[in-house]
Amino acid sequence: MTYDIIILAYTKSPAHRKITEDCIRSIVTAKNKIKTNIIVLESFDKNIKFENAKTIFFKEYEFNYNRSMNEGFKHTTSDYVFFCNNDLIFHDYWADHCYNAFKMGYESISPYCPTSHPRFTIEGDYLAVGYQIGFNIPGWCIGVQREMFKRIGGFNEAVSFWYSDNIYGEQLKIAKIKHALVCNAFVTHLDYGSKTLSTMSGQERLRLTRDQQAKYKKEVRKLYAKN
Repeated sequence: MTYDIIILAYTKSPAHRKITEDCIRSIVTAKNKIKTNIIVLESFDKNIKFENAKTIFFKEYEFNYNRSMNEGFKHTTSDYVFFCNNDLIFHDYWADHCYNAFKMGYESISPYCPTSHPRFTIEGDYLAVGYQIGFNIPGWCIGVQREMFKRIGGFNEAVSFWYSDNIYGEQLKIAKIKHALVCNAFVTHLDYGSKTLSTMSGQERLRLTRDQQAKYKKEVRKLYAKN
């Protein structure tokens, strides 16, 4: 059994490179029975190559998170694929615990972050099933069963950054596919993305958020109208 792991990277500086390298190192060194193939989709430096990973350069005029992930999917072959930010640290046995959820029939899952997820009592099968964005579906790491992902047509590309995980949740709801947060599979999200966003002015963040929200609502109406 093998996972393909797609990591998005934007290597603008040595600091950015280290973030991705730390992520890759954590995957390689984590104890797991499941094997992993790592694919880094680099969108800034076409000459960079990451060790222990296949590096693919992919850059567009306007960045689109879901489109980039769909591009990464084209380079995968495994039955199970994970779509990841680069600011993640993977812990021992994360992959094995995720596979237990896949074996139970869940075709879409996410690991649990020990720092950003709320602490709650975990019982039974260690799964929190639902579509709550930021909880059940944290956009920084999503694992899918390959055929399911192809069946829903991949990630919807109507939004470019904000609401990317929201629209994926709607795709799952429409297709009646349950999503599970695997609460004993630990992957720490370091949240560098929020630090990047904090460099924008308040007006710029508001403008972009409103723009993406409008696109999201329009696309959701279209999706439900078709179904």
